[in-house]
Amino acid sequence: MPLALPLSGWLMSSAGNHPVSWFNLFQLPDLVAPSKPLEHFLHEFHELAFDGLLALAILHVGAALKHHFVDRDDVLKRMLPWSS
Repeated sequence: MPLALPLSGWLMSSAGNHPVSWFNLFQLPDLVAPSKPLEHFLHEFHELAFDGLLALAILHVGAALKHHFVDRDDVLKRMLPWSS
């Protein structure tokens, strides 16, 4: 599901008849025909996908901090690139 957020944004923009460009280098093609009901549905899905991703990121950081401060193991230290 790693593509859910960018793909839903692209679909939402296509449904809203808004052009999507890739770093202002070239314009991406529309994936669906313009449709206000579809745009609204995809907007809600896009927000829900973002909220889910944000919750997972917060949970992941919390788990790493729990390992470091409560369990006092070396999980967080092993994630650092300069540690061995």
